Amino acid sequence: MRAHALRVLAATALFAGVGGCSDPVTSSDLRAPGDASPALLSGILTSVVQRVVPLRQNYVASATIGTAGGTIRIPEAGLTVTFPAGAVSAPVTVRATALAGSNVAYRFEPHGLVFQKEPVVAQDLSLTGVVNQLLTAQLAGGYFADESTLAGGKVVVTEERPASLDLLRLRMTFTIRHFSGYAATQRKGGYMGSSNTRSMNPPRYQ
Repeated sequence: MRAHALRVLAATALFAGVGGCSDPVTSSDLRAPGDASPALLSGILTSVVQRVVPLRQNYVASATIGTAGGTIRIPEAGLTVTFPAGAVSAPVTVRATALAGSNVAYRFEPHGLVFQKEPVVAQDLSLTGVVNQLLTAQLAGGYFADESTLAGGKVVVTEERPASLDLLRLRMTFTIRHFSGYAATQRKGGYMGSSNTRSMNPPRYQ
């Protein structure tokens, strides 16, 4: 699998140009026109990045994060969450759960926890089906409020967090403002509006 990842990296370097692999590539297409802030959506049906080898069970990690910040990792899922200094005003115990199955999706708790400075979520993509599409993939961190909408390789999200790609490390990163459910998403599906109708056209941003 590592040899496969290196072949992908070599192909990426050929297209990206000299020095292109040393700098993260931002998926700027995920930002609303004229606005670098995350997109708030009425409900978008989008595809979830899939693991090559599904997780047989939930994997859980927890840590107490203080005002100095900290890190939480789930190696089995390729997840790292880094909390900067000042993310919380008092120590809080946080919990991350990598959901079993093929979806690159997580439950973060305590639900509703809002951060004063945004943590960074990093996802290893080397063992996912998107590794062959890094030059064209439209990736984002997708917030989902209801795990029941996570099915069939798709999920309904109400907020998209712009993602950056590190082609050298084969990983994506995005920031989050609050805790709940998040998935690594890939723009494949259509959009779901308030009337539950699907369209290939994006909703209007507020």
